[in-house]
Amino acid sequence: MKSLFRLICLIIVILLTACDGHQLEAVTAQKEKVQLEFLSPKFETERVFNDLIQEFEQQHPSIEINQIVVPGGMTVLKTRIARGDSPDIFITYPIEQDYLIRAKKGYLLDLTQEDFIQNIDPNIQNRYLVNGKMYGAAFTQNAVGVIYNQDQFNEYHLSIPKTWDEFIAVMEKLKAAGKTPLLMPNKDADKTSVFNLNLVANEINNNYWRQDSFSLSKDQAWREISEKTVKVLSYVQPNSFQDDYFAVNQRFANGEGTMYVMGTWALPEIEKYNPPFHYGIFPFPATNQPEQNKVLGGVDIGLAISSDTKHPKEAKEFLAFLTKKEVAQRLSDYEGSISTVKGVRVNKEQLKLLNQKIIEGKTVNWPNHYWSGGTAAESDFRKYSSQFYYDKDIDAFLINLENMFNHYKHSK
Repeated sequence: MKSLFRLICLIIVILLTACDGHQLEAVTAQKEKVQLEFLSPKFETERVFNDLIQEFEQQHPSIEINQIVVPGGMTVLKTRIARGDSPDIFITYPIEQDYLIRAKKGYLLDLTQEDFIQNIDPNIQNRYLVNGKMYGAAFTQNAVGVIYNQDQFNEYHLSIPKTWDEFIAVMEKLKAAGKTPLLMPNKDADKTSVFNLNLVANEINNNYWRQDSFSLSKDQAWREISEKTVKVLSYVQPNSFQDDYFAVNQRFANGEGTMYVMGTWALPEIEKYNPPFHYGIFPFPATNQPEQNKVLGGVDIGLAISSDTKHPKEAKEFLAFLTKKEVAQRLSDYEGSISTVKGVRVNKEQLKLLNQKIIEGKTVNWPNHYWSGGTAAESDFRKYSSQFYYDKDIDAFLINLENMFNHYKHSK
């Protein structure tokens, strides 16, 4: 009787195991998956990265990547690294102070000898060099230009301006015709400062930031930059301080303004609101010397891996995946940024004028990447710029910047 009972129990166990085997296997596989966190401040690329991550996970079923997109992402990143809670993978920009500090203090994984680095244009990738080593990988470059409504330019027989004076003349004609010449997202300090950073980049040499102290209030170049900014503010939409970046993208797509100074990262947002919209982009004419005008830009999507990650091999596999030509082409086509991966073409017709400048070497890196103070200095610059756009007080603006730059320079 006992033998029969034991036999029945054994049969039940076998049947239960057979029934639940697949579920057990699925649970075990789920537990064995490597989880990677990818922190990004770029909501513009959230959708395309979700698609690319899905494709990567299909090719690497044991890896799961969780993309986290947060406003003020670089400030969030700084806080998390400081408290020892670094994400596995995150956006990082070369040259800037925060990157240099993290590289020197050992917060970032050394990528110098990784094979996928060879897929990237060395002219861009070498910006990540710190003491002969690279702690980031460049995937795309951004570029800032003047996005313009082609239909309105044709309607008023306007030519693309190549000098500052021509730029002002175009806006005068549009204003006289009852149009809004220029849209600015003045509610959003992070984006509106792109305008005067264009002027700073074209007027102020990068070597300028190496000096021991600054005297902006007595500097004629800074005063001219400020005067140009004040001049342009007379052509922007009424109540511009009520419009943030998203509102301006939508306004521009709806034809409510003729021009908009912004980076290539805005293109997917504009097209989302009005897919058949006819627009183009021309280089920002910062000065009256066309040959001296340069396109402002730098590494847009550049990724680093935390030295604290528990899964360095899998994180590197994801970066290697992004340097595949076909993957990099999809990223470039979606966002409009110019790929750093060798062999990737610029297919977006609107980017041809900017890309030609880049090919000719007429580019200038973001000046804020050279500032002592890193993201803290950038935040202050945006705050003071926003206040200046509102009150147009040149003297107060320059004194604020002078004090700010000297503060961070001396507190290094």
